[in-house]
Amino acid sequence: MQKKIKVFHGLVNYGTQAGLFALELRNQGIDAISVVYNDLSKRKTDIELLYGGNFIQKVFKHSWNYLRKIYWFFKFNTFHFYFGKTLFPNQIDLPFYRFFGKKVIMEYLGNDIRHYKTLVERYNLSKNHDFFQQMEEHDRKTAKRIKNEEKYLDYKLCCLPNHIDLAKSYNYRINEVLPLSLNINDIKYKELKKKTPDKLLKILHAPTKRGFKGTIYIERAIATLQKEGYAIDFKIAEGITHKELFKEYERCDIFIDQISVGWYGTASLESMAVGRPTCAYIDERYFQYINYADEIPLINVTPENVTDKLRELISNREQLPDIGKRSREFVEKYHDVKNVTKKLIDIYQNKVWKQ
Repeated sequence: MQKKIKVFHGLVNYGTQAGLFALELRNQGIDAISVVYNDLSKRKTDIELLYGGNFIQKVFKHSWNYLRKIYWFFKFNTFHFYFGKTLFPNQIDLPFYRFFGKKVIMEYLGNDIRHYKTLVERYNLSKNHDFFQQMEEHDRKTAKRIKNEEKYLDYKLCCLPNHIDLAKSYNYRINEVLPLSLNINDIKYKELKKKTPDKLLKILHAPTKRGFKGTIYIERAIATLQKEGYAIDFKIAEGITHKELFKEYERCDIFIDQISVGWYGTASLESMAVGRPTCAYIDERYFQYINYADEIPLINVTPENVTDKLRELISNREQLPDIGKRSREFVEKYHDVKNVTKKLIDIYQNKVWKQ
């Protein structure tokens, strides 16, 4: 008889992964909940822990949070944590899960597993890059944290294949990639219309951090192409809401994500789901960790070739609607939360609980 799994997701919700998975697990018959710390972005989740207020209010809220955490600890038997965070500060609770017959999964989402020194050397990042300036302190703290948590984890996931490779710099092994997920039903596909050469092509870039995304190289490429006479309407979207960003996706003809560190993230997935040809840097060394490399429809660009790649795209603009259509189909197949959650249930039942 298969064990009845009850899953707790938390306590961060980057990319809405915790909230999406908990909801879809319930849709597929698994008891699950997502609980997160205060989230300024207000991503979808079941419970946001209480915070803020005056001294008395803070004492009450923190006490209530701790009582609920203890309740959740005993109610659930499978804990899917993210970003190195567990129920209690400094992972002091990690030794107790196994003692009480529970399973712990950690999913790595980015900076919690990146090895900055490797990235700086691999991609020749400048001294002005955040990774260069912070690498010694970041890598030291990350190594210390994962050395502690490794002793207590039953399974280790990551949302991007490059995380598996970067973890090796810490002599750390991640079990497998669980692809980033979107609720495809929440994202409207808007077919891209063909544009004649005399029409402006709208190109969008939406950096959270310009240095990380390689914005300066994109700006230089656009300026070069505009001087060459190409009709380009270039926009950088910053400081806008998630809802407003989706409107910008719909208005553009080409979206450019990061071009500096070797894989695509949530912004690329969202733009592809809308049906927009998307540019990002894909380092082929990471293909070994996935089984769908040949189907990725992104236009692979780097700081060195971004001008040439954009020129080629603009010169062959009749291909853009087809690239947009294939982009939507790719996200539906490999990143829709319904499909990824089926894989996650298999991991819980056949890899985590059958150990």
